Formats: sequence, C-alpha cells, structure tokens
Amino acid sequence: MDKQVIKEIRQFNRFYSKILGLLNSRLTNTKYTLTESRILFEIAAKNRACYANDLATELNIDRSYLSRILRKFQKEKLITKQKSLNDHRKIFLYLTEHGKQVLDAINQAADKQIIKMFNNLTDDEVNNIKNYMEKIQKKLAK
Repeated sequence: MDKQVIKEIRQFNRFYSKILGLLNSRLTNTKYTLTESRILFEIAAKNRACYANDLATELNIDRSYLSRILRKFQKEKLITKQKSLNDHRKIFLYLTEHGKQVLDAINQAADKQIIKMFNNLTDDEVNNIKNYMEKIQKKLAK
C-alpha cells in the first residue's frame, strides 16, 4: 500500500475520532466510556445469551479489563451474572432494569450526537454519507 494512502487513511481516522468525540474519556456526556457503553450494548443485544468469555473475544478486550468493568457494572447494579447450569465455567450476563435504563440514556445521547453532527446537511447528503459508510463497512468486513 502506498505511504500517501496510509497517511490519508490515518488522517481520516483522526478526523472521525475527533468528530465522534472518541478521545474524550466519557461518551456523550455520560459517566461511561465508549468501551463500557459498547459492553452494555452487546449484553443487551445478545438478549440472554451473553457469555463473559465470548464478549471478551468478540470485542477484542483483555479479559482482566473486561472483568474489572463487569465488577463495576455489578456494583452499580447494571448487570447480574449467572453461572451456566451445564458448564460452571460459563457465566451469563444480563442487564438489570437499571442497566436497561442506563443503556437507553446512552443510546439517546448518542442519537442526539448524530443528529447534531448531521444537522446542517441535506437529506441527500446524509444518505450519501450513509451509503459510503455501508460500502466502507462491507469492504473492511471481508
């Protein structure tokens, strides 16, 4: 790959990180980091089939780091853990009602962030960007 292309991709990554506020320690004016928010999202998305070990693998997160986050979530009563009846090494993760409320607030804040980011664009411009994002995602997911 050409060095100039690499430089331009890295420049775009820095630009987009700044636009999304990813360098801020907290996501969308909540007390949770992007990583913590993503973990909550994944637990909710798995809907009663979320194992801690699978989550670490899927998100490429160090298991000890994930464990610290999960302990924090338990302390804040965002999640509950339950050992599998078939395999005690497997631990199911569930969002509590409080955890669902926190995730809803995070999602609403993230939605507002996107609305603000695209507010000055026309519908056609937003759709063009969305289509480019889909193409990028498809190409990089290979």
